[in-house]
Order: sequence, then C-alpha cells, then structure tokens
Amino acid sequence: MKIYRFLLFSFESLNEIVYITNNRISPYNDIKKYNEGKNTQLRWQRSLSEGWYCPSDQIVDELNETINDVQHKINRGDICIGTRAYDGDEFNDLRKFFIELIDQLFFSNYNECLDMEKKLYLNSHNLLKEIHENISKDFENRHNLARKHIETYFSDPSLHNQQALELMTGSDITLNINDENLMVNTKKIEKYFAGAKFELHIAQKEEYSTMENNALISDNEKIWKHHTNNLLNIEEHILKYLNLVLHRFPLKYYRDVNTFAVMFQDNAMNILEENLHNTFYTKYVEQMKNSSDNVHINVLPVEFLLYDMIGVLNHSIDHSVHSFFLKLNKVLNGDLKSFIGFFLYLFDREKMKNNMIIKSLRSDINTIGKNEILSNALELFLIEKNDIDISELKIKIFIKNNFKFNGDDKNLKSLEKKIYDNFQEKQLMESFCIIAYQILIRKVVNDYISFVLLLKKAAHKDQPFFKKVVNAFLLKNNDSNLILSKNKYDELLKEYMKVKEDSNFNFNNPSFNDKIKSTLSNIKIEINKFKILNKLLCSLNNEMIKIKDTSRLTPGEKERNKKAIIFYSYLIRELKDQWFY
Repeated sequence: MKIYRFLLFSFESLNEIVYITNNRISPYNDIKKYNEGKNTQLRWQRSLSEGWYCPSDQIVDELNETINDVQHKINRGDICIGTRAYDGDEFNDLRKFFIELIDQLFFSNYNECLDMEKKLYLNSHNLLKEIHENISKDFENRHNLARKHIETYFSDPSLHNQQALELMTGSDITLNINDENLMVNTKKIEKYFAGAKFELHIAQKEEYSTMENNALISDNEKIWKHHTNNLLNIEEHILKYLNLVLHRFPLKYYRDVNTFAVMFQDNAMNILEENLHNTFYTKYVEQMKNSSDNVHINVLPVEFLLYDMIGVLNHSIDHSVHSFFLKLNKVLNGDLKSFIGFFLYLFDREKMKNNMIIKSLRSDINTIGKNEILSNALELFLIEKNDIDISELKIKIFIKNNFKFNGDDKNLKSLEKKIYDNFQEKQLMESFCIIAYQILIRKVVNDYISFVLLLKKAAHKDQPFFKKVVNAFLLKNNDSNLILSKNKYDELLKEYMKVKEDSNFNFNNPSFNDKIKSTLSNIKIEINKFKILNKLLCSLNNEMIKIKDTSRLTPGEKERNKKAIIFYSYLIRELKDQWFY
C-alpha cells in the first residue's frame, strides 16, 4: 500500500518535470488571467509574419462577434457550455470541457475498439495456422510421392546398412540448406556420410528413371515457389498492417504515449490491478477450497486504492491540460482559439493519415488479389474513418451550438494552419497523448469502481443486515464487509473479468505476438522442407547419372558415389519432422 501511494504521488511531480523540460514553460502561469484588450503589450514572438494568417478580428461567428469577444464572454461566465464538473466547478472552463470531450467522444466505446483489434489478431493467427496446415498437407503428399519413387526403384537397405543409417540419422540430426549446400548438423552432407561403413551393393528393382525424378522436382518447385511468395506477402502485411491497426483512432493515443512520461502511472495501475485481482478472484478461489457456501469480501482496501487513484488522476489530468493549453497559447493567444484550433488540427491530421492507409490497402488488394488479412485491416480502417468523421462532426456541432462558429470557415481554419506552422507534430502529440492516456486510465478505474458498487448493491439486496455466527455473535453486513452467495458472486465475477479484459489495451503483448511469430516460423520450416526434399532428389539424380558410367571415376569417387546413393535414398524415404528443427 505504501509503495502504491508513493507511485501515485511520484507521477504528479514527474508530470511537472516533463512539461517544464519539454515545453520550457512554467505550468503555473495562467493565460486566462491576462486581458488581451488591456494588455496589448503582451505578445509572443512568431516565427512567421501575422500576414500569413487571418487576424483575430476577421474570425467572426454567426452573430458577427469576433473570436476574442466570444473568449471574453466565456471568461465572464456569459456563455455556459455544460453542466457541473467532477470537482463542483461550472463547465465555463474550456480546459475542463476539453477533458470531458476527449472522454466522451474518444473513449466512450473503447472496449468495442479493443474487441475489433483483438478479433483481427485472432483471425490473423487462425489464418496463419490454416496456412501452416495446408502447407503441411502439401508436403506430406509430395513426400509420399517421393517415397513411392524410391520404393519403386530401390530395394530396402541391407540389415547392416539399415543399422548404420539409423545410427547416423538419430533424432538429433538437423537438415538445412546453407548457400545452396545441403547440411547435416552444420556439416556439408558429403562430409557427413564420408566416414560411413556401408555395404556398397546398390540393390535396384529396375532401371532408375531420372525423368520421373525431374518431374517430381519440377512439381515440388512450383508448390514451393507458390507458398514462398504467399508467405512473403502475408509476413509483410502482418508486420505492416497489424502494427498500424494497433495505432488507430482513438486507442492510438494510449499506445503512442511516451512510456517514460507515464512510467509511474503505469506501475501504479499494475499494482492496483494486482490488488483487485487478489481481492476479487484469488481470495475467492481460496475460500471455495473450503467448500464455503458464501463469499466474504472486504472491499475497503481496494476502495481506498481506487479513489486515491481517481483523485491523483484528476489532479494530473488538470495539470497536463493546463500545461498543454499554455503551449498552444504561445501561438494562438487564447483558450478558445487553442481549443478550436487544436481539434481542427487533430481531425485534419487523422483524416489524412487514415486516407493514406486506406489508399495503400486498396492498392495492395488490387495488386495481389483477395487476402483475408488485408480485407480485415481495410474494414477496420474504414471503421476508423467513420469514427473520425463522427467525432469531428460532433466537435463542429458543439462549436456551432456553443460559440456560433462554422467549423468549416476558412478564417477559422487559419488557427489550424498556425498549429501546423509553429509546432512539431511529434512534440505536440506527445503532450496530447499523455492527456488521453490519463483520461482513458481514469475511465478504467471508474469501471472498477462501478463494479465495487455493483457488489455492494448485490450484497445489501440479498443478505440480511445482521448474520448469526455460531448462534452466539452477530456480524454486521456493513458497506465494506460483504457477504454474497456463491452463485451470485459467480455471476458478478464475470462482470469483473469483463472490466479486466476490457482494460487489457496491451493484449498484443510479447506472449501473444510470440504465437504469431511461432506460427510464422513453423510455416517457414514447412516451406523449407520442400527445398530440402528437392535438394535430396537433385543430388540423388546426379549420383544415379554418375553410376551409369563409372569408367572415369577413381576408386574413391566410386565409393563416395555409392555411399551417396544409399544415404540420399534413405533420407528421402525416411524424412522425419524432427530433422527440420
């Protein structure tokens, strides 16, 4: 508990250090305290001339009031733009409403966004497994044909040779190709069988057909090339588009955050979720081992943790937004201009990136044809396009209803141009991602709080106020010590597991990615089997051509020729899966 609270309050201090360092501004100055009309001497140096942009007095609303006039009305409280904020203040503060808009517009359905991403990952993994199975079946069929080819022309090895071959090809050998050389346990295959003591009689059933062998090799090569090209396309798309899918609007802001800036928050959330899991699951399992009919839970410790986390997050979000607006005000000189300008900039940026990705996906689909991974990714980015359009429309409606400005007005869009011209995208978006990250984390913590309240409601509804214990003492079923029936708790536990699963934004963790990487690796091994089988068939062909006329071979070459035929024909006949790993 002490460590948890230390982490909570440490990240507040860290936020201030990050903003002061990155932005070179004091987070405690408040631009709203300055009156633009009375403080005409207060100006920031611009890198570009004001002549490039529309002057503030030309940015007017439907009532012909300038944007500065509307800002003054907000500051005086003449414009009410919402209900009450979480800390009791009225929503006449654009910075607080900025937080609320991000919460409602970006993350109201975050669990649905996450489910779609997980579905794509699972579909991709299932597709890879299906591809692996198909390649395995193809290789099995081709190997059976190669085995029949060997059995047609060669008798079984003699008992002596069989024993020698089994000894040489135990389960620990590995076949591979290196620089077009067939290797056995990192040795060239010719060196591997050079010292073998074989009986050198080649027992053939009939004259060997190199033409039939060539046909086998040709068919194998066609299948190998088909699977290789298919794998190259799939691997490229997995690396490219699965990564892009995880950086879609709006969860991209969580995943793109600077990990150092949220290090303490991330650790605090991990500790919080460990405590929650211990309280709601681990202790429950321990109780059920004793065959208890009821579940006893003390939720007070986790309630303290949850509400502490909410309190610190609220403060940290306010601080981050305050610093963010100070940065924007250096260029735009006013909260309203910063508020409108940033949202115009954000949605313009996201629409451009989304359009480029959709265009790239459609181009790839047209080039290589139907592909399940590409089709699924395209569907998700079309959904992203719709989400961006809807969120932008809601922002523009909000701006029109509350401030009477047309979001598509060219003069208003000059605010967006100022942001493009005066800020580096990376630095600005890093600051915004910290805000979005904290808002989403707060949403998750609130979901856990809702679950605790649900537990309390169920406990108070189903249990009497007092419960007898051993017919002698009375145990009060208070707000924190909850008693629920096992069946009821089992039902409620599903709600907890759902919240826990919905908060798993990093579901594409190393263990999950390892599944995809492992399946890709297995596919490559299966494809490599075709290449090795063909190399063996080609080598056997060459040796069978040599044995037809040994007049030019030295005694040593004749011996090596027969050893090679015995060894190659045995490997082709007996190829085992474990030899390829």
